[in-house]
Amino acid sequence: MAGSSKAKTWVGWALASALGAVVGWHAAPRSIPPPALPAPADHEWVARIGDRYIGARELLDEMRRRSGQRPERFHEAAARRALVDDMLLQQALVDAARDAGLDQEPEVRRAIERLLVGRYLEGSLRHAQRTLAVGSDEVARYHADHSDEYAVPGRRRVAMLRIEVAPNAADADWAAAAARAAEAVDRTRNLQPAVADFGSLAIEYSSDPGSRYRGGSIGWLSDVRRDSYTFDPALRRIAFALTAPGEFSEVVRGDDAVYVARLIELQPAQARPLSELRAGIEQMLLQQRYAAAETAFREAALAAADIEVREDRLAAIALPGASRAESSTSPPAVPGVEEPAP
Repeated sequence: MAGSSKAKTWVGWALASALGAVVGWHAAPRSIPPPALPAPADHEWVARIGDRYIGARELLDEMRRRSGQRPERFHEAAARRALVDDMLLQQALVDAARDAGLDQEPEVRRAIERLLVGRYLEGSLRHAQRTLAVGSDEVARYHADHSDEYAVPGRRRVAMLRIEVAPNAADADWAAAAARAAEAVDRTRNLQPAVADFGSLAIEYSSDPGSRYRGGSIGWLSDVRRDSYTFDPALRRIAFALTAPGEFSEVVRGDDAVYVARLIELQPAQARPLSELRAGIEQMLLQQRYAAAETAFREAALAAADIEVREDRLAAIALPGASRAESSTSPPAVPGVEEPAP
């Protein structure tokens, strides 16, 4: 196990150097070198550079990594020696980078910290989240408790007659418009039974340009969006009061017109079966558990740490161009953890 521990230590230093070398950061003041490793027994190491050693186990691990789990490719002595030379060169570059202080540069340290946090989360939070599951009985129970939310809302297809009246018209003009609407209803009752709206009478009586050439039809209206339609409130009231296809409403006065409505077709609300919703509900419940696990993990990690926040100084920090209205009260996500899908 000693060789494995030393291998991990060496890999950590190599990783720090590689991250710095890739992005090409400039040299900084010399950093404190890592503590020297104790010299292993003669049979435990293959090569040494300074006070760091490459052990047989570490070398085999590197062979497997580079050869796709087929270390026999390094059967020849020349191939083994080339690998050792490459590893020594890598460590030499690590030492040079550390001597140049690259591992102390803020960007390098942040990159290393992000990598460490990601690896830690993978073995802790992510591992715990992968063990979470939602049972079929839970899905069924949630569906039963929220069936109204998953129901297909009812809707209705409505036809109308709109007889326009000037806003400042006399009462007699409004009465005449109402009588004309009642006349249109009487004539509509005498149309063929196949005519479910106002038929051609809408052209004769209605002043609404969008519906008069379609038998007065204003299309489908959803029962759950009653207040979202821009029709006159008087028309909305009578349209949603109709309960049977073919039924006529009363004649009502609106803001600038007289209205009468007829129900063409009615589709009641329909419940959606569990078989259709099971996968979506299961995924939603699972995402809720993922989020709860992350919240608990975050709280536990902060509670276990020795933390002090000077709130007065935090509040006093002024950012140029930022306003209080732009700030968010939501806590940031755990580093390295992606937000769940919608």
